Amino acid sequence: MDRRRFLAHSSIVLMGSSFLGCLSNSRPTLKKNQVIGCLGDSITYGNKQGYVELLQKHYTANHPEMSLKFGNWGKSSETVTGLTEEHHPGPRPYLFERLDTLLDNEPVDIITFCYGINCGIYGPPSQALFDSYKTGIYTFLEKIKQRNITAILLTPPPLVLDVAPISPNTQETSYGYRNPYPKYDEEVLQEFKKIVLDFHHGSVMGVVDINTPLYKNRADCYDTDPIHPNTKGHRLIADTVIEYFGI
Repeated sequence: MDRRRFLAHSSIVLMGSSFLGCLSNSRPTLKKNQVIGCLGDSITYGNKQGYVELLQKHYTANHPEMSLKFGNWGKSSETVTGLTEEHHPGPRPYLFERLDTLLDNEPVDIITFCYGINCGIYGPPSQALFDSYKTGIYTFLEKIKQRNITAILLTPPPLVLDVAPISPNTQETSYGYRNPYPKYDEEVLQEFKKIVLDFHHGSVMGVVDINTPLYKNRADCYDTDPIHPNTKGHRLIADTVIEYFGI
């Protein structure tokens, strides 16, 4: 059994008890000297000029006494489902191929977690896909639970094909990032959003919806790329997280 199948099998066996855990309704607070690792795909990576760096600038400028450190752990193309579309240039990175090493070498108190836009590999919905996404989130949370780390889950951002359309590639016969399923946002990402918002686990200290404000302001937050927010979009993500923490 390969590693991806092993993780999926193990997680499904244990998942039922996890969903019975408590998720606090109180808003989480940041404490002095905390290290926050920011996990995600290329949207989190943001060429090291995105929302993670904006969060660091905000807290350094406005709350220097807290000495907070934000680490950018984003990796382009990564998923938590372990899937890759047919025409992708090589296998997509899979979070669980690097997570243990990352956690062993980077002391951290809190992790922000933002995955989803790549996780459905831009194809149609299915129950197997949604279960795989749930399993990925659960596996991540179980791993950080073992290390007494807590998480802030961020909903996946939208795919804004109405603002920045992608011309279908007639040479490709299957869906992918260059030729997405037309209703990927409505039928896949919106379900991923619900999964994140409804996810209960003892390691989750909070959930932040970045999908809704990005979609509402999509005309300003995206340019020619329907996947990656522009500078205004990253600013909106950072502001949404800052507002959530209240400082």
